[in-house]
Amino acid sequence: MLPRPDTAAPLFALLGLLLAPACRPSEAAPVDRSYTETIRGSEVRFDMVWIPNGGFWIGRTEVTWDEYLSYCAFDASGAAPPGVDAVTKPSKPLDWTPYDRNWGAGRRPAVGMSWNAAKKYCEWLSANTGHAYRLPSEAEWQLACGTGGAGELAERAWYSTTSGERTEEVGRKAPNEYGLHDMLGNLWEYCAGPWDPAEPERAVLRGGSWKETAKFQDPASRLAFEDDWTLEDPNFPPGVWWVPGGDHLGMRVLRPGSDAPSSPADPRAATATTK
Repeated sequence: MLPRPDTAAPLFALLGLLLAPACRPSEAAPVDRSYTETIRGSEVRFDMVWIPNGGFWIGRTEVTWDEYLSYCAFDASGAAPPGVDAVTKPSKPLDWTPYDRNWGAGRRPAVGMSWNAAKKYCEWLSANTGHAYRLPSEAEWQLACGTGGAGELAERAWYSTTSGERTEEVGRKAPNEYGLHDMLGNLWEYCAGPWDPAEPERAVLRGGSWKETAKFQDPASRLAFEDDWTLEDPNFPPGVWWVPGGDHLGMRVLRPGSDAPSSPADPRAATATTK
């Protein structure tokens, strides 16, 4: 008698091939570590977006007046903690153009603060939230900016042709590849390091603003702070807190993934353009 073929073995082999993918441990999907921060003592919230290839969080939008005025607290009765006894705060600029340029506050980006004020805001925000916030280095800013987004520039940025000669509310233009709004246009954004190591007190800003042409709405564009922008400030020394000629200056906050407050070095792109 001829031996009967073993039909069970091929069947089990086939079942093994079919079931193997389901039995393998699935590859872990990237974890979105983005979150919404709330300013303690207020109802003001803002989004922080995780940049995985940088290892840090950065604001989804530029700092708005809702956020910045929580720090300024011109009316002490409505101040969010900590108060002036713990963190230095700016006074209301009464002797020149209104701080919001009569453009409106709320969700419009805070405009015209000094580099010193931008850094002090980060100190206050860190004390308020318990998270270490600071300005981004130029390298971090450029990494987060990426390509600046896809599509027509007019769909992604507020600049001289699209802005109506003023800032616009944040988040209304299309985001870049990381989901960040207004990395190009609306306001130039302060960075942590100086324009040049030879000028350590001179701030550098990135990204273009509402008042420049399309040429400057570029991830490599850099802007050097000009002291002439402070000349209308009656205080001495001028420009400690506010920049009267700074209607194109703003900021965005960063939180290191390590939550360490120190800022890395600021290598600058060799292809950067200047204004």
